[in-house]
Amino acid sequence: MPEATPVPDAAGPDAAGPDAGGPDATPVPDATPQPEGASESAAARVLVPDTLSGPVPGLVPGAAPDPRQGGSRDERRSLLRWTVFPVLAGLVLGTVWAVAAPGGLLYGLGTEYATWDERDLVFAGLGLIAGLAIAVVLAVTRRRTGLPNRGLAALAGSVLGSLAAWGTGLGLGRVLGARGVSASVAESAFGLQAVSSLAVWPCVVALMVLALTTLWWAPPRE
Repeated sequence: MPEATPVPDAAGPDAAGPDAGGPDATPVPDATPQPEGASESAAARVLVPDTLSGPVPGLVPGAAPDPRQGGSRDERRSLLRWTVFPVLAGLVLGTVWAVAAPGGLLYGLGTEYATWDERDLVFAGLGLIAGLAIAVVLAVTRRRTGLPNRGLAALAGSVLGSLAAWGTGLGLGRVLGARGVSASVAESAFGLQAVSSLAVWPCVVALMVLALTTLWWAPPRE
């Protein structure tokens, strides 16, 4: 009977797997299946820049303000001042008119016909002074930007200021009492006979704005 050939043990050192730690062991890559699209998502997270990491002007505290927003805010404030200051000046001029005009609070009689024209002339003179003052300020600042806008704001403020002066004088005459008022003479109450005197102040400012914008103003270059 022939001798049996020995069969090598499959679990011997030559058949050991990579985890056996042998000298000729070769690492086997991980064959665990990855979900589809995982590698693309990871690459996208790496390649897409973070656009919100930097400060956004006007939204993040401490960020640099937008200079255009600051300029427009300053311009609005300037136009508001050019509109409000003439109105405040009108209140002062109305008080002066009620005190300085004949037939007002201090002297003269409202029943005297000669005082009616004088009251109108005093009001027109005060409006002329106010209009010239605004015209001088506009002429001094004519080189600054936004001259047409400031001129229109000053014109609107002059119209409101003239009305405020008229209303203030009438109110003081009604409340504090004017001199020489008679019920038989309706015009003896303190007021304006020539309502066109209200246009003196705005007309002076309108003429000055027209002259400045025609002679010195030029549109900004694009």
